[in-house]
Amino acid sequence: MKIDFYFDPVCPWCWITSRWLTEVAPHRPVDIRWRTFSLYIKNQGRELPEEYWEVADWGREALRIVEAARATEGEEFVGDFYTELGARFHHDEEYLPDLADSLEAIGRSPDWASAADDPQWDAAIEESMSEVLGLLGDDIGVPSIVFDGKYGYFGPVISPAPTGEDALKLFDGFAALAAQPGIWEVKRERTVGPVFGPRP
Repeated sequence: MKIDFYFDPVCPWCWITSRWLTEVAPHRPVDIRWRTFSLYIKNQGRELPEEYWEVADWGREALRIVEAARATEGEEFVGDFYTELGARFHHDEEYLPDLADSLEAIGRSPDWASAADDPQWDAAIEESMSEVLGLLGDDIGVPSIVFDGKYGYFGPVISPAPTGEDALKLFDGFAALAAQPGIWEVKRERTVGPVFGPRP
């Protein structure tokens, strides 16, 4: 089963869901492709605090690196880079972690960090976003999951991420739910904030 997981490294809910998927992956026949989705681009035109835009722009810069490096470094690079950024940003609470340092930490060339300032890579991000928005609708963000390029959902938004057998049960149920046509929304009020669990 191929899974497209759409992410922006700044979103805490997306980060938690991604850790759930990495928990599941060794135990289910899944192939995860990490796809870019920029909240900076998605939220253009909205009145949001200046700090939001600063953080979101850092996320866009990280996603530019992803798209620039993907062609030669492959999908493994993307997952490793996202994990490093998420650990620093969400667990260590580094404010806008240094992108070159993060690349070096996973054994990749810090030279890729130059792509952060190159807007030509925004087109690849926008193309990735267009695919999922075309499939799931415009009223979504991250995390978004698409199964086999055919169906999926925005979500799940979870906190904390289940582990072990509970993680697998949630995955099996979520995949089965997503495969059913005509189910548009499942939602209830949040009662906790982001709970990140152990640092990867």
